Amino acid sequence: MLEHKKIQNLSDYFVELNSRREKGVYFYRINGYSEEVGEFIKKYYDTARRTGVVIEGKIPNPDEGNLAYYNEIMGMDFQMSMDFIHVSLRKWLPRMNEFQRQNVAASIYDSLDSLRKAGKTENMLRNAYIKFMCWLYYKFERIVNLLGENSVPKILYEGDISHYELMLLSILCHAGCDIVLLQYHGDQNYQRLDAANAYSMPLTLPDMQAFPGDFSLKNLR
Repeated sequence: MLEHKKIQNLSDYFVELNSRREKGVYFYRINGYSEEVGEFIKKYYDTARRTGVVIEGKIPNPDEGNLAYYNEIMGMDFQMSMDFIHVSLRKWLPRMNEFQRQNVAASIYDSLDSLRKAGKTENMLRNAYIKFMCWLYYKFERIVNLLGENSVPKILYEGDISHYELMLLSILCHAGCDIVLLQYHGDQNYQRLDAANAYSMPLTLPDMQAFPGDFSLKNLR
């Protein structure tokens, strides 16, 4: 699995993995605006549209059809083990190579283990696991076979993120993906989920102010 690293400037996001100062991935949240930030968001958005995933609003929860298909292919079994997750990924997301599967399986296991340590029951862990698997298939399948590649895939998330969405993005990040969260209303909601900045880091640059009231990816387009 890859570790989060700190950027020295925003252009670090566009450096290939093997050329980075420290080999790792970036996961930052942007809570304020400046001209430099605006230019970065435009460039990052274009890159994520081409070789990544752009999320405007929430990642939809798996619906009945999604869950029925998952059940048909995978069944509803669950075991809290790396081997079980690894074998399941081979069947569910066959475009991933062995290295990618290993990283994603380890990352999912670590996330579920953190839920277990927080007191979640076996049934809750199973539900979280199925949610993650459905999201990977229905929302991120186009990038799972790019994870860990030298040209790092990008995810851009606009909105107030939920705990499970944050966990999934962290899974993808550790498996080899860069991530940017755009938070137009500041950092308060996020801080309730991750006060220690364990999942992502806040971007702090000189001259940052509140986002313009009409700023959005829709208006950027």
